[in-house]
Amino acid sequence: MSNSFSVNDGSKKELRKLSVEGCPVIGEGAHAVVYKTQPDEIVKVYRPGVSLERIDSERKLARWALVKGLPTAIPFDVVSVGDSYGVVFELLNAISAVEYINSSKENLEDFIVKSVNLMNEIHSIEVEDGELPDMKQNTVKWADEIRDYLSDEVYSRLCRMIDLIPESHTLLHADFHVKNIMVSKGELMLIDMDTLSKGDPIFELATVYNSFREFPDIDPEAAAFLGISVDMGREIWDKTLKLYCSGAGEEIVKQVARDAQILGC
Repeated sequence: MSNSFSVNDGSKKELRKLSVEGCPVIGEGAHAVVYKTQPDEIVKVYRPGVSLERIDSERKLARWALVKGLPTAIPFDVVSVGDSYGVVFELLNAISAVEYINSSKENLEDFIVKSVNLMNEIHSIEVEDGELPDMKQNTVKWADEIRDYLSDEVYSRLCRMIDLIPESHTLLHADFHVKNIMVSKGELMLIDMDTLSKGDPIFELATVYNSFREFPDIDPEAAAFLGISVDMGREIWDKTLKLYCSGAGEEIVKQVARDAQILGC
């Protein structure tokens, strides 16, 4: 493992070594574990095998999001943590969203409302060409990858559906669930930026559907991974959809739910 990485001018920067021994875990995902190292500091430690280049790319994306006005932890330096790498963030008095929603029914309701507000805030930001990956283009590639598992009719209908989705420069988080959100002083803060994309908001809702409905329905362990129950996941999805589509007619809401389910799958 290298203890340095290249900076913009091509020089090498030595990594600061950091220990998380005895520090509480406040979040965990597929690629990283988040520790609280100080009252105003967290470190996201990536699992072995995640490249330094990918980690530094996410740190830069977090700074980009911060400049765009998204509520996110302030990213600082990349550090060496044992045999892994991590990124240090400033985040005051933070707890995980999972801890917050599991503490009371009122907190769950509060989280759902605030998470939809946060999603709307994300979707109010426009992305310029070339800044981020295009979710529609990615979805076309994913459809091609499963071509052999679909009948000609189903594949053709799927391609037509994707093609009809409007081109969009709307910012998407593209992995919007409780593991990627912290609660700081009652406000929600995003801590995972490596999936940032642009595209129509239906793609965002598709990832939300996957996290809270599709994956838990296939395997309850997916809900356990998020730290919630299967029933709570269903409640979060149903209420998120209703709030996000507030003001739309019942048939439109049903269509959005159907499209999110198909694209999520």
